[in-house]
Amino acid sequence: MRKGHRRQYAADRARGSISFPERCAGALTDIGVFGAVSYRDLAEARFGGHPYTTRRALNAWIRKGLVTETTATGPKGNPFKVLTLTQKGRAEARLLAAERGMDPGQQVPFARIRKSEDAHETAVYRASMKEKRRLLDRGAAVRRVRLGTELKGTVARASEAARKNGGKRAADAERRRIARELGLPADDEGRVLYPDAQIEYTDAEGRTGRVNIEAVSGNYREPAVRAKAAAGFALHANGPAAAALLGRLGLGSDGGSWLRGPADRNPASVEL
Repeated sequence: MRKGHRRQYAADRARGSISFPERCAGALTDIGVFGAVSYRDLAEARFGGHPYTTRRALNAWIRKGLVTETTATGPKGNPFKVLTLTQKGRAEARLLAAERGMDPGQQVPFARIRKSEDAHETAVYRASMKEKRRLLDRGAAVRRVRLGTELKGTVARASEAARKNGGKRAADAERRRIARELGLPADDEGRVLYPDAQIEYTDAEGRTGRVNIEAVSGNYREPAVRAKAAAGFALHANGPAAAALLGRLGLGSDGGSWLRGPADRNPASVEL
């Protein structure tokens, strides 16, 4: 990036008074909480869009054995970088999450990223950062992030434990109870609706709340999207096909936003 470039000025303004170590702490925590984050998204969310500051942080993490960097392919064939944590990095991220005031129960999952799902998994981070910014603008503080896999596992374990003691009826009742406790709605047939991610927060008045977030892909079925919209999920379109889907359902302008991710980016991006 040449000196004086408009993105450099924007990055300088965005960095503001936040120190480089603080930005690094927030970024490493993000990778740990979400499991997999694209390099470009991390640069925009934590380093004011500045690629060289991001690369400085990433190179230091790689030298310390905290982060792994791989190349993935978006839906249109464009390459992009995906960042995940090593075992040592996960331990560091747990400490940082606690230091940053997150709930003691915050999980730092081991990333099991499948090639076919790279684009969607990283889109969950972009969608969550959009919702996080909205919360911060209202004076709220994020306390915990639960991914869909964690939510499903929590409900399944509770339901199975009840099944062993009381049979199917007890299992169904426990599943509904845990789902309500976690702020998870059910559809008309009683099936629990799981988001891609859930943000738990404390607002400016000290009240707790949750936001269920879905990064909608173009191959989603309309009934599933309608059900999650009706349940109050924050829907974000992952790519133009998903944006068109939300538009057809009347959800594009109010309930959804378009996440411009790997499918929309120049393969000659500065991240490479």
